[in-house]
Amino acid sequence: MDKLLIIEDSFLIRKVIKHIATERLDCEFEFAENFAQAKEMLGHNDYFLALCDLHLPDAPNGEVIEYALSKGLPTIVLTATINEELRDRILTNGVLDYIYKENRDSYITAINLINQLIRNRKITVLVADDSRAIRSYTATQVKKLLYNVVEAEDGEQALQIIESNENIGLLITDYNMPKLNGIELIRRIRQKYSREDFPIIGLSSTSDPTVSARFIKHGANDFLMTPFIQEEFQWRVLTVVDQVMMIAKIQDAANRDYLTNLYNRRHFFSKATAAYQQAMADNLRLNVCLLDIDLFKNINDTFGHDVGDCVLIELAKKINHWLKGMTVARYGGEEFVMLIPDLDRQRASELLEAFRQDIEQSTFNKAGKQVKCTVSIGVADELTEATTIEEMINNADVALYEAKKRGRNQIKWYRQS
Repeated sequence: MDKLLIIEDSFLIRKVIKHIATERLDCEFEFAENFAQAKEMLGHNDYFLALCDLHLPDAPNGEVIEYALSKGLPTIVLTATINEELRDRILTNGVLDYIYKENRDSYITAINLINQLIRNRKITVLVADDSRAIRSYTATQVKKLLYNVVEAEDGEQALQIIESNENIGLLITDYNMPKLNGIELIRRIRQKYSREDFPIIGLSSTSDPTVSARFIKHGANDFLMTPFIQEEFQWRVLTVVDQVMMIAKIQDAANRDYLTNLYNRRHFFSKATAAYQQAMADNLRLNVCLLDIDLFKNINDTFGHDVGDCVLIELAKKINHWLKGMTVARYGGEEFVMLIPDLDRQRASELLEAFRQDIEQSTFNKAGKQVKCTVSIGVADELTEATTIEEMINNADVALYEAKKRGRNQIKWYRQS
């Protein structure tokens, strides 16, 4: 797991940072109280980042910063005071950023930045610019934020990279490029991806005052004039990516059931419709399953609704475990709906039967109460031009009713009469 080294001599500040980091930080962390201790720890541990006080009793002039950088360790500086000369020196030496030690909010900012940097390591940024020197400089600034970087020397090459690499999470593009300029590149991208799906930052050194507006109007999330200030560039990049991730989280939350965190019924139908159309187009099998917890009302009446909720939550976890990567949703109450694509009836039956047996053998614990339950499952797999996803769900419901009628705790497949 990622590990952060925090170098700070003040006991009070260490205490504040430890409290915030324990609550918010997405990685392990360790403290060093002085330069000597930091050197010892850096020699025996593998850290991905350092958060360093600029002035330590045994390193009053930032020696710890230079040492951390010499070890190839990305570094964020904490400082109570800084002047222009010192700022230029630490940024020129390769420090990622500096944060003023003013109040508790400053340390929250530092921890939030570190969490962003952890996420950045999983994101690839495409830098498109026909100038090798500018492209290289921009890529260097992006790499400081721990992003992976891919480069393109013109708009056409950038478009090809985006179409062939689904891991690209941000495009930074120049305006003046051969074959396809920055604005035309954005227009092509926006035919497929929205601002919320794929963020873009435009760059230009042109004196044309309308370029920034044209970039934004044609789909860029942000724009910067070059040459840019390192700090502004880095925070613009971080902000754009963070905004897109926040929108994605909000959209995902809107598509989730509040209790089980599975997809909700509304979102399931959009996913299921796409899966049905794909199965029809590629001549693949598609199994639609409806699951119902047997005698769930008895669980609520006997043990209380909090225990019933616990059963729903734990059952959802087991569904995710057994049907990992498949489309599953809470259909309503104690009923769940699941799509199993591209498995024949025998293999799908084996999977569902193993899952059903796991539920039957499990015990759910809540507040000292132990509860056992079983499930009934109805499955429909008859996929024809005449059917719809809604009809397949209705057929699975007919099969589920048959499973209930025959004694529950079993799987039944829909068969046309």
